Amino acid sequence: MLDNLRLIAAILLLFFIPGIMLVQALFPRKGELDSDFDSLYRLALGIGLSIVITILVNFGLNALGVNADTDRGYVTAVPITATLVLVSLIFFAVGWLRGGWPVLGRLHPSLIRFPAADPKDDDIPRITDRMMRFRHQELMKERFSVLKEITKTEKLADAHTGEQRKYYDERKKKLMTRLSEIEKDIEIIERGIPAATAEEKEDIAIFDDEDLEAETDE
Repeated sequence: MLDNLRLIAAILLLFFIPGIMLVQALFPRKGELDSDFDSLYRLALGIGLSIVITILVNFGLNALGVNADTDRGYVTAVPITATLVLVSLIFFAVGWLRGGWPVLGRLHPSLIRFPAADPKDDDIPRITDRMMRFRHQELMKERFSVLKEITKTEKLADAHTGEQRKYYDERKKKLMTRLSEIEKDIEIIERGIPAATAEEKEDIAIFDDEDLEAETDE
């Protein structure tokens, strides 16, 4: 079991991790490599770069010559592993600073970093507050997922009848309700209105309507 885990860890370190860290450092924006198959491009490029990095690391260690204490070269398991881990950590740190790992914002607000703005995205509102910007990003992802689920549910509803159709119709209603809530939250953030303030304004509007109705009845 331990040997199998070591083998898996070695494969990941040699053929995956360093290249993925470098790709995230070089191309921190999602969709920067391709609008449709960005993840696939990152995976393929990451594997290729990992192989190149491993070869270069071995060349570098071989250039160090022979260890006088052991009379052996440095191209052994420990130096290779240590160097690849160090290189991966450096690439990871650079990628984080450039905004390539927005998921870290879920761990702590201080870890939130955003990539440089894409000049093509002039129509996207610029949100200065980091927490609000992160929240806006998460809501947009959820909105996209909900829209896909609504489309899928509509197709399933059309393909069924009876109780199953009722089930999918009810599911679609719930998804539409959730979509409405998400779009409302997105609109609040884009307008720069805190959620609490918006709720207070709604409450005030309700009370004003009730007072107006009471005055009319009198």
